[in-house]
Amino acid sequence: MHQPQSLEEYLDLIEQAQFEVEDLLRCAEEEGDGLQEFGARIPVYQQIAAALGQLYREVSGGSHDFSTSTDLAIMPVVRQWKRDIPFHGLLEVINTVHRSGF
Repeated sequence: MHQPQSLEEYLDLIEQAQFEVEDLLRCAEEEGDGLQEFGARIPVYQQIAAALGQLYREVSGGSHDFSTSTDLAIMPVVRQWKRDIPFHGLLEVINTVHRSGF
């Protein structure tokens, strides 16, 4: 996966992840009635969506601290559920830039 080299590229990756999680939420909500296991993931996807929204606001607003050497708060959830998150690699890249900067 491509490592972003600028703030704009980083914001683009966050937007891509937001699109992906929103797509999963739509699918989970539509299919959740028939597949209990899929519907059970809705709270996980909602947590990720909320975290990505907050991250986007912080980064675009200039208040996000990069190079903290700590994971984003949502990463334990992402890693726990990674087999159910097809774009978990994208979230790992976003987290890597958060941890180490550009």
